[in-house]
Amino acid sequence: MMLIVYKLLKLAVITAVFLTIFDLISYGEVTWFSRWFSLN
Repeated sequence: MMLIVYKLLKLAVITAVFLTIFDLISYGEVTWFSRWFSLN
């Protein structure tokens, strides 16, 4: 069970890093978390 949680956490971190880099290249600022939290 813990292995599944660990893999999901690792995936989430990789995704967050990728989105951050993508945002910095595209917009010059990190906007994904503000977009994410306004959606939820």
